[in-house]
Amino acid sequence: MQGLPGEGHYDIAKDVLEEQGVTAKDIEDHYRQMFKLKFARIVEHDDGTVEVEHTRPLIARQKRFLKALEDAGKKLVYVSVKR
Repeated sequence: MQGLPGEGHYDIAKDVLEEQGVTAKDIEDHYRQMFKLKFARIVEHDDGTVEVEHTRPLIARQKRFLKALEDAGKKLVYVSVKR
């Protein structure tokens, strides 16, 4: 899932969690809850690297999306996050 232009991860999390009926306590809890739902946080940096944060093994469609980025020349940096 990708947010609208100008929409950050927090904005996306608010929308998704609301749709799922989840109430988060604070910003950090929004991320914690999203990771519980098996989302990964993907950040593309100005230097062309793509940071992939996840707490659980990536699912098939996440892997396909990241493979497409890699095939397009992006350098992926995986970060396993403990939350």
